[in-house]
Amino acid sequence: MAERAIILSSQEDYWEACYVDGECVEQSHHLGEGNGKLNFIKELCKKYDLTLDEVGEASADEIDDEKAMECGCFHDLFKDLQGDYNLEDE
Repeated sequence: MAERAIILSSQEDYWEACYVDGECVEQSHHLGEGNGKLNFIKELCKKYDLTLDEVGEASADEIDDEKAMECGCFHDLFKDLQGDYNLEDE
C-alpha cells in the first residue's frame, strides 16, 4: 500500500513538514509540539481518513534540506522535492 501521508524531517530534525496526498498540510519546527507526535498523527488520521499504515516518515536529502534551511520551509507540493524518496511498501 502506498503511503498517503509523509512526515518529512530535515537532516538535523530542525524542521518538519507533513504531506497528505502530495500537498503540504502543515510545517513547523516540530509537528505536534506541545501535544506530542503521536497525538499529531492520530489527529492527522482522523482529519484525512487515514490508517496508520498510510503514514510514513522520511528524512530530507541534502538538496531539499538546504532549500528548506534557505527558505524556511519545504515545498508546498511533494512532487517539487528533489529527493528520491522511496515511499511505497515493498
